[in-house]
Amino acid sequence: MISHKHKCIFIHIAKCAGTSIEYAFGVDVENHKAEENDFLFGWDKTNKLWLQHATPQQLIDYKYISQNQWDSYYKFIVYRNSWDRAYSDYIWMKDVRNTFGSFSNFLFKKGEYDRILNDYSTNYYAGDHLYLQKDYFFLNNNRINYNVEIDFENLQNGFKKVIHDLNLSDDFFIRKINSAKVIEKEHYSHFYNFRHKKIVEKIYKEDIDFFDFKFIDKKNFTQKLFHYIK
Repeated sequence: MISHKHKCIFIHIAKCAGTSIEYAFGVDVENHKAEENDFLFGWDKTNKLWLQHATPQQLIDYKYISQNQWDSYYKFIVYRNSWDRAYSDYIWMKDVRNTFGSFSNFLFKKGEYDRILNDYSTNYYAGDHLYLQKDYFFLNNNRINYNVEIDFENLQNGFKKVIHDLNLSDDFFIRKINSAKVIEKEHYSHFYNFRHKKIVEKIYKEDIDFFDFKFIDKKNFTQKLFHYIK
């Protein structure tokens, strides 16, 4: 997303609060028309990609953003623990895209998920949801120097930094929509078994190493606490 009003670029990794952030900046995320891409939001049928999930390399290579804009605009990004993000996306696929396959098929882009995650010929495509997050941190093989890099687990402090830097109102990010219409009440670790945990670890090893993500097992902690209280 680009905001010329605020002279900023937000790089939207899927399932990292991006829709809420774009909404705050004035993007009509629910009624956006494909031909209106002033914010770089929506499906581009020419290059077959969702503009809001384009990597910095795609934004530059396809000339959506000029090099001068990239160099001069304020840039920020949100990233998320790989296990947490994969689980959140799997729930999103069920609720929004009505795709009810297994978690393994989702991760491997097979079975019920083959078309939606592999076929980018139409806007039904959502394979960009499984991009490596690391790819959003490099441009021309060089590490991007974002003004702010926000850990999803520390969103509020990250938002405070962006608000301060861009001189936004204190309540700028208060209004929030939940595009999936799902509230993830349980910690992601309650969903995982050993096999699924290892699959995510294998597929997203580059991200896990790059960000030093750790699998936080609150399920075991809860069990141990319960036994201790008993």
